[in-house]
Amino acid sequence: MKKFTKKQLAHFQEKLLAEKQKVLEEMDELQQSNLKQSISDASGENSRYSYHLGDVASISYGREFSMGLAERQQKYLEQIEDALQRIDDGVYGICKETGELIPVERLDEVPVAKYSVKGKEIVEKRKRQGQM
Repeated sequence: MKKFTKKQLAHFQEKLLAEKQKVLEEMDELQQSNLKQSISDASGENSRYSYHLGDVASISYGREFSMGLAERQQKYLEQIEDALQRIDDGVYGICKETGELIPVERLDEVPVAKYSVKGKEIVEKRKRQGQM
């Protein structure tokens, strides 16, 4: 069975670790800005003004958006951890569906990929059939 070389795996591990660092920094910034927002709300900084309905909706949307963002970041972080684990287990870059080697170009674009394009199509097709 074909596998990636140690050098290739080291490249992807480095890429994944850099990606993990970036996500953690973004999550940290998100938490900081949410904290600042909560503090300014709690201190009643804006309480002298009555909120316009549009402002309230906008604030609420902003919070939901950043919570959704945090959730996506968390999922991505889990995918990164999963990919790093696959490197340790010696199965990184092998499609979970077809058992074929995922092309380097695809992994360079999506380092957390578990499937080759063909494998992903099979999985998606199976999902669609299961929904009918």
